Amino acid sequence: MMPVLVLQGARFGDLVQSKRLLLTLKNRGETHLAVDKSLLPLARLIYPGIEPHGLNLHGRPNWRALEENRKCLALWRGLNFQAVYNCNFSPLTAALCRHFEPERVIGCRPSASGVLRSPWVRTAFRLSEKRPLTPLNLEDFWAYFAAEPLPADKVNPCPTPGGRGLGVALAGREARRSLPVPLLAEIVRCIFHALDGPRIRLFGTKTEQPTARKLMRLLSPKMLERTEDLCGKTDWAGLIEALEGLDMLLTPDTGTMHLGAHLGVPVLAFFLSSALCHETGPYGQGHHVFQAACRCAPCLESTPCRADLVCLTALRSRKFLSFLASFVEGKAYDEKPFPKDLQFWKSGLDGFGAHFQLCAGEDGYARQRGFLRRHLGGLSPLPLTACPQGGIPNVPSSEMLAWLYQDADWMLPPERYC
Repeated sequence: MMPVLVLQGARFGDLVQSKRLLLTLKNRGETHLAVDKSLLPLARLIYPGIEPHGLNLHGRPNWRALEENRKCLALWRGLNFQAVYNCNFSPLTAALCRHFEPERVIGCRPSASGVLRSPWVRTAFRLSEKRPLTPLNLEDFWAYFAAEPLPADKVNPCPTPGGRGLGVALAGREARRSLPVPLLAEIVRCIFHALDGPRIRLFGTKTEQPTARKLMRLLSPKMLERTEDLCGKTDWAGLIEALEGLDMLLTPDTGTMHLGAHLGVPVLAFFLSSALCHETGPYGQGHHVFQAACRCAPCLESTPCRADLVCLTALRSRKFLSFLASFVEGKAYDEKPFPKDLQFWKSGLDGFGAHFQLCAGEDGYARQRGFLRRHLGGLSPLPLTACPQGGIPNVPSSEMLAWLYQDADWMLPPERYC
């Protein structure tokens, strides 16, 4: 069987979330992976048996960097890839795809008018127009670029406490997705006492070093004795070693969160601002997410908040801290009062992929999301019969299908291009 190539030109978290697709292809034959050069060491660590290629994709490459890219492209020409899976709706990766026959490119391919999206990619983009309704995890989106992907329960190990304490990822790339330091300190204190004083490891880049110092100033002397600041102090191998065996990883929506799920670390995530657990929640059976559910969510970090960061209000309440302590201690938490404008979800898996079960709070989109989730089986390469079963009554299916399918979707002939 001829080799295949996966182009993943995005960043840290996206590389980890490509796992289901990459393992599917690896199980079928020789698989190559193209990533930004900065992620090449990580790709080698988390995807043994897959041949990685480093490209200069981010920033403004100088002439030396471009020359390195040309050498990589020359190597690819001799490999005769059977298929090229372009994961990114990006002019840059589309330009790379011009080196291959168009019929071999799956996902996003170049065209005379720009970047052409496959029917499956168009469907996912349409779901993103009404994000609270989407039932599609990003890992599953990429997985279904291939027909009959690896079963979801074969992707990540079940999360299991390893006895090595609490990990705290301080921040994501977008500031409004992260907890303010005073609130984070209060949550860390709550978990520390609920877990009877575990060791604490702080994770982040050099950029988060000032945040780590601010947080540590708000911790008690007893907590400081058991706290290790690793921000900017680990390479990829060191980050993996530090994450392995943790009892819990407290995190916003970050690449570190996805790496923790990849390693089987139990994740407790806080999804604020534009982050939605149904789209990018931790992949596996048994992670937990506190999801902001105020009227203005999800928002865009690129625009100023006009609601005075109301998504943080529920997390500052006594109800939340009491609920959190009961959950961490393993006590019955479902009878605890729960704050308004917040949801608590538990991750799960089924025949299609990742899904989340509501454990506390209110969800006004369950019926629509359930209908769309079942319907995705007919749009992806997965047979409809393998899709999650069961009916959701009283869903306005005709209206939703009219939105999900547009005229061009009915008019274009069937194509292998998924």
